[in-house]
Amino acid sequence: MKKILIAVAGLAALGVSSASAADLAARPYTKAPPMVAPVLTWNGFYLGVQGGGGWGRSDETFIGAPNAPGFIGSQNYDTSGGFAGGVVGYNWQFGNTVFGLEGDYHWSDINGRSAEINAGLLDTYNTKLRSFGDIKGRLGYAAGPALWFVSGGAAVGDIQHRYDAALNGGAANSSVTSDTRWGWTVGAGVEYMFAQNWSGKIEYNYIDLGTSTLQYSPVVTNRSEWKDTFHTLKVGINYHFNWTGPVVAKY
Repeated sequence: MKKILIAVAGLAALGVSSASAADLAARPYTKAPPMVAPVLTWNGFYLGVQGGGGWGRSDETFIGAPNAPGFIGSQNYDTSGGFAGGVVGYNWQFGNTVFGLEGDYHWSDINGRSAEINAGLLDTYNTKLRSFGDIKGRLGYAAGPALWFVSGGAAVGDIQHRYDAALNGGAANSSVTSDTRWGWTVGAGVEYMFAQNWSGKIEYNYIDLGTSTLQYSPVVTNRSEWKDTFHTLKVGINYHFNWTGPVVAKY
């Protein structure tokens, strides 16, 4: 009899437990919150620093009477050196296409000297690009974190030309002129977003600063004219103020 009562009590307890479980509300299903990630965009304002090396050609033509026996009326000589400066710009992105406007300026020491121009007297010409910059447009194609671009616009340079008379009259027969010349530039490069707000770039530019003139005295009809062109290869780092664009949900 005792065993029967124990069995009945166990069955009753099991029934109560089952009923209680059935009375519990079903656990609601909740979707995990979406993960969001910033969209890389080239839109916006940026500042940077840059530097590199340059090389070029200085073509001098003397106009007037020869000033010594053996005088060579023109000189063509190479220039080279380094530079460092800064850049500011703004980009507009439409899909993979990026339009930009950029300006930069650099302190430079790109210079060169001719061979002697008067036989045996060691006279020389010298060209020095002391600073230069540009204002140019950019057209680029964005492929992930990389931006491939071409550029072109106006260029300006502070350029110095000097005639060193050496033994042909010494300092009394030396002349120097410094001129701010406007010209044009074209180029191409690639920029890479290596961290949030930060990009690095490498860029090539060709610069033509037109014609400069050095007037000699006392014979005012005597002068030299230079045509100066330069190639520059620059590397730089830019900080972008609008790197993060709209967010995209990832499930």
